[in-house]
Amino acid sequence: MKLRSLYILSIIGLFLVVVIQLGGMIYAYDSYKNEAKRTLNECFRQAFIETVDNRVNNLPFPDYTVPFYSYIRRDEKMPYDEMVFLGYQQVASFLEDVYHVEIPLDEMEKVLEKKLKWKNIDRTVWIDSVEDHSKYSAYRRFKTVISEQAWLNESKGKAIEATIISPFLPLVKDVFFLFLPTLLLTAFLIYSWAQQMKYIISQRRGIEEQRSAFYALAEKMRLPIGKVRRQIPEQQWEAIETSSRQILDMTEQTLSMAKEEEWKRQARKQHSFKVFFIVSLLASCLLMVAWFAYLYRTAARETAYQVNDCFEAAFYDEVVERYPSFLSQTKGGKKPVEQKLPEEAPFAKEQQKFLQGKEAEYSINRLFVVHTYNTIDQNYRLRAALIMQREINESSIEMPLSSLYLDSAFAERLSRLGIKSRSGIRQFLRSSDSTVTEVGYASRKYGDYTSQFIPLKEDSTLCVQGVVKNPYRHVATSIWYLLLPLWITFLVMLDCIFGQVKVLRMQHRLEQFQKDFTYAMIHDMKSPLNSILMAAHVLAGGKLAGKPEKEEKYRLVMTEESEHLLALSNRVLMLTQLDEGHLELHKEDVSLRPLIDDLVAKISLKAGKRVEFNTVYHRCETVYADAFCLREVLGNLLDNAIKYSREEVKIDIICESERGVCKIKVCDNGLGISLKDQSRIFNRFERSAAAARSSKGGAAGFGLGLNYVQQVMLAHEGRVEVESEEGRFSEFTLYFPARS
Repeated sequence: MKLRSLYILSIIGLFLVVVIQLGGMIYAYDSYKNEAKRTLNECFRQAFIETVDNRVNNLPFPDYTVPFYSYIRRDEKMPYDEMVFLGYQQVASFLEDVYHVEIPLDEMEKVLEKKLKWKNIDRTVWIDSVEDHSKYSAYRRFKTVISEQAWLNESKGKAIEATIISPFLPLVKDVFFLFLPTLLLTAFLIYSWAQQMKYIISQRRGIEEQRSAFYALAEKMRLPIGKVRRQIPEQQWEAIETSSRQILDMTEQTLSMAKEEEWKRQARKQHSFKVFFIVSLLASCLLMVAWFAYLYRTAARETAYQVNDCFEAAFYDEVVERYPSFLSQTKGGKKPVEQKLPEEAPFAKEQQKFLQGKEAEYSINRLFVVHTYNTIDQNYRLRAALIMQREINESSIEMPLSSLYLDSAFAERLSRLGIKSRSGIRQFLRSSDSTVTEVGYASRKYGDYTSQFIPLKEDSTLCVQGVVKNPYRHVATSIWYLLLPLWITFLVMLDCIFGQVKVLRMQHRLEQFQKDFTYAMIHDMKSPLNSILMAAHVLAGGKLAGKPEKEEKYRLVMTEESEHLLALSNRVLMLTQLDEGHLELHKEDVSLRPLIDDLVAKISLKAGKRVEFNTVYHRCETVYADAFCLREVLGNLLDNAIKYSREEVKIDIICESERGVCKIKVCDNGLGISLKDQSRIFNRFERSAAAARSSKGGAAGFGLGLNYVQQVMLAHEGRVEVESEEGRFSEFTLYFPARS
């Protein structure tokens, strides 16, 4: 993947992190608002029922008098909670219409505030008529949570709602401290990314400028070096010394400019964002974990509520299951001591006449007057179950709680909600917390969920409690659609880490490349020029007069170095022409035997190693190509075969014709090329891999040779392929198409 593509992908990914975190914040806000609304509705119903029930208990009738009946049509299918709440709204209407009793809203507000505090919502509460709430502005509605409405008198259109303002402050604080660092970190990550990319672009621009300067220098020195080459046989040592010094000055100037640009670039690099970027990534990962913990905790809180609700419902089911049996035994002569038959108020008697024979049409519920203030802090379903349990306890009939039935009902209700974890119930003594009876899973290990305890006796000495084995799977499953973006965020983080590693490697590689390029400039340009300059100076000074052998040696050095520089400048010029599309090839039928024999002879003289050549011609004596380019290409491959080899070199040159294509293979027993480097050796200026493979190490030229080979073969409408095994051999094959 290209660095720029990786950069763009990472920027998109980092913005995605912000979006996901923002989505998490919105979800958290929405979830908390829904939870606050649910809690408000639950507490509002309890406060409404409790307040209305207290008004009923204060009616001027003896205890256990039935002042009226509530009745709801059976064809209106609704949950038990809804039916009870609707029944008490009917009761509120009866109180006002029949007994002229108003429901005190200020008292209901106090009860509701108390219940909300028990639910960790410590906010001021208002209970007003629905008409008053309709006047609220959109902004105030946004800040507030409004409960469902309850009818005080449906026939008169009087309904009330409860309102709490800004119950989200704790949530906003938690989410803010999660989201703000995430936003800041992401901004710094993007900024550091941009700075590093800017630095890399600066590096590349510097390298391009250095290349251009090198190209210009190589082209400028081509003619002077050619002139030097011609002056050597004429022994014009002073002229050669002057020309060499001028070329060396040009080289020094180009090298100084490259170094100056590098110093300026280093000076601009005032701050390094590498460490900060990595620390920021780690911090972002930690923040992601914090988000996961927050979302999990929110879902776990909801699951805990569900567990408690299921247990209370199961307890109600169990009591309702026992209660008819209790009533039947009471009718059989075992009724409780001092049990009084209920009396009916006049209005209740009138209702009886109306409801007589309509039991199949209406669900009828009678209310009693009991002169005691209602202080039970449970919902109406649990209150009803506790009232029935109290009646059983006060009787002389032994009818204990069925733990097996309660456990089964508890598990069934959990299963309906998708909670598949093991569950159980335990009866225990509250004073010592010692278990009396347990059924199913009731270990209460770390991570297990327990319901609130329910007293089985008035003094709360014996209690019952539900236990659920750690339902982490259910919790995680319930928020999978939120955890998925977190996984995406995690992948984005991995991509950023991968991108950072790639950027660091790219920076290091570019820095190393510039160093190698500069060193190669010194090695392949300054060193030959210094050798020519030194030899010309010695010969011009006459110090070798009378020493023909040494004089010839110096001449040979000057000739070889000038040929080397001339070949380099010619190669650069040809690559430039290839890039610009200006290279003109002069193709002809080139005889391979004399060309290869001449190359082998010259290379053997200057090899400095023991080299064994083996040439094979198999139905391929000529090739249609540019003679000069072919000579340069083969010379480069043979030079490399000797350069990247051990002390004893064996080179096979095989020319063969196959399916109208002339193939020339150059195979050696050298150091070989790794599979990773094989994909890079044809890149221009790819010098580092070659230097590592060199038996002597150090600089190995500018890395133009194999790129030149590839470009020339493409210009011939052919190709070059390499097959190599590291430590054993390398084989380069040139494919020349037949003459059309």
